[in-house]
Amino acid sequence: MNIQDFYRKTASISLNASVASLVPPFFILLFGLIVMPNRMLPFAMIPFLIYSLICYHDYLLNDQRSKEIHNSRPVITNFRIFDEKQVLITFMPAPSLRMLLFNSSGQQLGEIRDLHFLSFRWFLPYFIDRLLNKKYGIYDEANQLLGSFTFKRRKIAITDENFNIISKVTHKKSGKNYMFELEQGKQIMVYQSSLYTDCQIYDNNILIARLRRGWMPLHCGNWFKDPNTPVLTFQHKLSNEDKLLLYAILAKLLSYSNH
Repeated sequence: MNIQDFYRKTASISLNASVASLVPPFFILLFGLIVMPNRMLPFAMIPFLIYSLICYHDYLLNDQRSKEIHNSRPVITNFRIFDEKQVLITFMPAPSLRMLLFNSSGQQLGEIRDLHFLSFRWFLPYFIDRLLNKKYGIYDEANQLLGSFTFKRRKIAITDENFNIISKVTHKKSGKNYMFELEQGKQIMVYQSSLYTDCQIYDNNILIARLRRGWMPLHCGNWFKDPNTPVLTFQHKLSNEDKLLLYAILAKLLSYSNH
């Protein structure tokens, strides 16, 4: 997948949601006209109609974004998720998280999503679903599992592609900021700005990564048409295990971004 495919797929999902949300108003109207005439009943249609309009607006927006991207750009196939210094992030609808990772040329590097998909979770509100234990997998562009993150209360277990435990992490929150502590005693501090547009990640007082919204590099604008696309930048050369830890932290911070 590339970023143009993402916009097309998002547009299609939004259009389907817009049409589907018109079904309940149809039956409400039918019920109100035939079964139980009631002047107040049509007001029950308003939330569905508003949601349909919002989804249709999203469809038009993402359809236009997909058309603005030049179709003849070269396809880049020689890339790996852990080799990129700069990663751009988008989200697909999901019960808790489906985070797509792209390089600056608009080619997908991989994604982070629920390891096991349970359909009933689509219908759970946020305040209930957040009480459930989460297990996410991180996949490369070829859909090969690279590792997984299991979240239980304030603990995170990080495993490799064979589900061997790499590290265990505990975390606690203070205001907008987080502290992640590994069993080995290593501490990762996460500081977030008041508007959540800048997230800085420190290891032993050294800035190792930064996630920002609204600061997308100009050259990325050829492919990414949303100026608020989050951009993750690694400030230092990190091992694959360190990057796996950082992606686990991002999964914690960005879950329910498109619930």
